[in-house]
Amino acid sequence: MGVAASVETYLKTKGVNFTLLEHEYSEGSFNTARIAHIDETSLAKAVLVRDEDFHYTLCVLPSRNKILRHTLNQIFDRHMELVDEDELHEIFRDCAAGAVPALGEAYGLDVIWDDELMQAPMVFIEAGDHRHLICLEQSQFSTLMQDKLHDHFSTERVRLKKGGKSKRAKVSLTLEDLRIGGM
Repeated sequence: MGVAASVETYLKTKGVNFTLLEHEYSEGSFNTARIAHIDETSLAKAVLVRDEDFHYTLCVLPSRNKILRHTLNQIFDRHMELVDEDELHEIFRDCAAGAVPALGEAYGLDVIWDDELMQAPMVFIEAGDHRHLICLEQSQFSTLMQDKLHDHFSTERVRLKKGGKSKRAKVSLTLEDLRIGGM
């Protein structure tokens, strides 16, 4: 599939050039970062939440992190909860199940992004399937997020490997490494 039609149209409308990184099939942001050989702090995952009035907001955060829901509730002064799979499918119809792009505006959604993403020189975003990532330079990502709400609402999720020791992968790529195909 590659890039979801809504995402491709959105990026073209915004005049953003991007590169695609193709990788082996993977599900889940942790696995995607590992399979694609990119740092988890550079992969922006999207988590869709809604309030009690069914107002949706797409949360964009580093893939290694988890949402601090109490903090998010304080930011919005609302009770925010995760949406279920059926709701995700209804909103992201042109995407594979679970491959939610971190570009909520392409789907008419409000967005909040975590300030920690500003530390990444490149930001990778799901393209809408489980085999491609959109690669954006930090300046491009910043341009796309400039009018969106941002705050610090996530924290690193510590993953344990066998033996109980925490595990972090550090891998970095440059644009030259990613010259698979671009727009």
